[in-house]
Amino acid sequence: MIRHVVLWRLADEPRRDASLVDMARLHLSVATMQAQVPGLLRADIARVKAEVADAVDLAFYCEFESWQALHDYEDHPLHLEFRRLIGPLRTERRVADYEVCA
Repeated sequence: MIRHVVLWRLADEPRRDASLVDMARLHLSVATMQAQVPGLLRADIARVKAEVADAVDLAFYCEFESWQALHDYEDHPLHLEFRRLIGPLRTERRVADYEVCA
């Protein structure tokens, strides 16, 4: 299994005003990807509650059945739409992809 973790820091405005981040729309986008992207086994997105200076603001977690499934996800239209939702909100992005042996 492949785990894909993405962490974002938001621009100042959405960071100060949480209502600017449409979490319902992001959750719907993630649920749609999980239901329709081949090889995507699990996906979740959440606002991070940590209030320390170096904390991120949003966390996204996915599990894929293989490296190929993760690769195919990158160009999937639903993922590209998800990126269009997140893109304008963020200032920083960090990614970790790793394999877990069951």
